[in-house]
Amino acid sequence: MTVRVWSPDAGIPVRLKVEDKTDPTLSVETEATTTVAMEWETLEFDFSNEAPGTAAINFATTYDKISIFFNFGTSGADAGEKTYFWDDVTFVTTILEGITLPVDFESTTINYDFGNFGGGLLELIDNPDASGINTSPKVARMIKNAPEPFGGSFMDLAAPIDFSVNTSFKMNVWAPAVGTTVLLKVENLADPGIFFEQTATTSTAMAWEELSFDFSAIDASQDYQRIVVIFDNGTVGDGSAAFTYFIDDIRLEMGSSAPRPDLPITFEDSEVDYNLTDFGGNVSSLVTDPTDPTNLVGQAIKTDGAETWAGTTISDAGLENAIPFSASETQMTVRVWSPDAGVPIRVKVEDATDPTISVETEAITTVSAAWETLEFDFSNEAPGTAVINLASNYDKISIFFNFGTDGATAGEKTYFWDDMEFGPLVGIEVLDAAANGIKVSPNPASSEVNIEFPAAINGTAKIQLLDVTGRLVQFVEVTDQQTRLELTNQVNGMYFLRIESDQKVYLQKLMINK
Repeated sequence: MTVRVWSPDAGIPVRLKVEDKTDPTLSVETEATTTVAMEWETLEFDFSNEAPGTAAINFATTYDKISIFFNFGTSGADAGEKTYFWDDVTFVTTILEGITLPVDFESTTINYDFGNFGGGLLELIDNPDASGINTSPKVARMIKNAPEPFGGSFMDLAAPIDFSVNTSFKMNVWAPAVGTTVLLKVENLADPGIFFEQTATTSTAMAWEELSFDFSAIDASQDYQRIVVIFDNGTVGDGSAAFTYFIDDIRLEMGSSAPRPDLPITFEDSEVDYNLTDFGGNVSSLVTDPTDPTNLVGQAIKTDGAETWAGTTISDAGLENAIPFSASETQMTVRVWSPDAGVPIRVKVEDATDPTISVETEAITTVSAAWETLEFDFSNEAPGTAVINLASNYDKISIFFNFGTDGATAGEKTYFWDDMEFGPLVGIEVLDAAANGIKVSPNPASSEVNIEFPAAINGTAKIQLLDVTGRLVQFVEVTDQQTRLELTNQVNGMYFLRIESDQKVYLQKLMINK
């Protein structure tokens, strides 16, 4: 049977009982649960699925009396006085169908039975913004409430998803802010530990857009029959408009035929699908190098709403080939541009099919508003992260700019990266400055120090002043053979001058004594 009901709250159990009007001992009861608040919806009551502790249906019995119970099992004293409405009590000869792909929320014969967890609430409603790419009448609204940062919702399909041909999920999404991360996950119904997930990031606010999720790396031999959606995973929602989202038109399509990237990654191959995927409030894209109009680079904007762990994955589906780590080779290099020196940059590599297999390491920028090449040694893992396992498969790379500092603290910043390569940083010699003719005087110094090169500078020399802990305290780029470095902002003590010129690095101790 079906009944159209109106409830002030979602998640309310509604019980329907039928009985013999001449014998109340002959009855059968079953339940359905409301999924929306303060809206009409049609619930299905299947009397072959009797409520626990009640009699099973008996087809030899006459059922000619109906009773309905709202919020069954909860007293009025506990719930408070509530008002419910019902209409259109109907006997149906066919039951509602299960959910199948594509999911457009328009069917009147499908039972859109959503499950919620951690504060997420998914419900079927009229499209509040029928415009742009999505003018369909019905959509699903996701409201993220407290208490869990992973609050979301799921829907179980009528049959497992067939990934044998199509491997790219598409979904229309409406979010209140740019940079909203959307996690789409599929699970095995019997074992939720069998799953695959991908994330995408919104690039527009308060408008419909299509997001893509690359599932080409999924283990298609497993059965996946549950779809899970989580918005802003890692952030606790408060149920406000800022945590209200809409989804529609979930479908599985042919994956990209473009090859995946492989090291070295230069962003110059137009045939490669680099598929930059953001999380935590990053907004990334491929752009023209700000210093070279002939070069393409990755741009990452760490927004003012970004998490401490905001970052970008290059090709969610993984690389064409695993990174060839060995006992003697555990390094990668990345050319980066940062607006500030002293910024920690983390690189994470993982198994594209198993996110529990990963290793992370960091390097620190030494210049501001200029390109430099940093080395990332994965034999020196970041504190609290897994050590490298040379038997593991590492074929997925993510990069995190200013790791450990959120966007609210740092303010919105833009970073660039390029030329991700396997192997150590090579081609730079480290030499003694004085022994190679670089004059540093006076030493000890007070308010200033003069630096003179033995010959004209080839290009630009980078001069860094480091304290005894290695922290960068001053930086300047020069083109003149002789330059002066102001020391008025430095306190007394031992320092190091690090001078980089013509693919060589020169070191010199400097004592400041005012």
